[in-house]
Amino acid sequence: FKGDSTHRQSLGDLDRISRGFERQLSELRTGILDVRMVPLGQVFNKLARIVRQTAREHDKQVRLVVTGANTEVDKLIVEELTDPLMHLVRNAIDHGIESTDSRTRVAKPPEGTLALNAYHKGSNVVIEVEDDGGGMNAHQLREAAVSRGLLSLDASHELTRQDMLNLVFLPGLSTSSEITSLSGRGVGMDVVKTNILRLGGMISITSEQGIGTKITVTLPITLAIIRALIVTVASRTFVLPITAVREAIPYVPQAVRTIQGREVITLRGKTLAICDLASFFGLRGAGHKEGRFVVVGSMGNRELGFVVDELVGQDDVIIKALGKSLSSVRGFAGATDLGDQKVALVLDAPALFAEHFDGTEVPRALEAHP
Repeated sequence: FKGDSTHRQSLGDLDRISRGFERQLSELRTGILDVRMVPLGQVFNKLARIVRQTAREHDKQVRLVVTGANTEVDKLIVEELTDPLMHLVRNAIDHGIESTDSRTRVAKPPEGTLALNAYHKGSNVVIEVEDDGGGMNAHQLREAAVSRGLLSLDASHELTRQDMLNLVFLPGLSTSSEITSLSGRGVGMDVVKTNILRLGGMISITSEQGIGTKITVTLPITLAIIRALIVTVASRTFVLPITAVREAIPYVPQAVRTIQGREVITLRGKTLAICDLASFFGLRGAGHKEGRFVVVGSMGNRELGFVVDELVGQDDVIIKALGKSLSSVRGFAGATDLGDQKVALVLDAPALFAEHFDGTEVPRALEAHP
């Protein structure tokens, strides 16, 4: 009995030590994040100057409304976010907000409004760039995509209005009749989207003719330390940000169907597209189909199942940027050291979603450019 008592005491000591380590790690993580966090007002102040300058060059009256300037985000994100936001602001004034005369003719206030709004949503930060201009002509975007060979005529008839608006993110698409020194050249909307995806974020657009346009950018609050799910695929170790994971379920090969060339399964009565990561990355040595798992990822209102071989566990990981030679490789957001000299690649969930669903949002839109 004495041995049992000693054993119980040892377990109690281990439990207390474990809790102490967890508390210290949590405090360290919080401390690192506090040092790296900066207010978005640093970017918004720069954008205010751009608004004044661009409005003056176009002889337009523009009122800037800023909310959420104290919203904090990772310093690295702020540094990479400035150029994309500058383009969105210039684009809103250049192509969105009408001239004073045009606004007066349609009974709008002569002064246009450009709103910058930022707020935290869970582990993400949301930034909205909204104008009360003329809005986007979805059908004109479709016609421009067809005329430039970015979209076949047959495929264009399958597009929803939202699909048409999403065409603005295709490379080489512009409906501006004149090339200006502002948004007509330099960074395009396709590059803006690429930069946002590289930061682990997403970008969406809503627009109504005569009312205005809103661009919504969703980004992780930090790039430094993330809670991640560790998985193996074809004997390789990968990590997936836990914020992008909804659940994990057993993979049943017999339940897989093919719809329009894509593998899907049924989950609680709904169709779920799946992506076998071993096949996607062209990895050899993938395990047998039995005993694998589907990690259900969620981004916005989309869901995608990632087929993996093994669920290793969860951990807090520090993301390190890939070298220049690998920075152009799609599907990876960086790398992390898991200890014991084991390095794992961090899966770029937004990029994987975009890669998988772009053909769904814009059916066969890129057939002309394989």
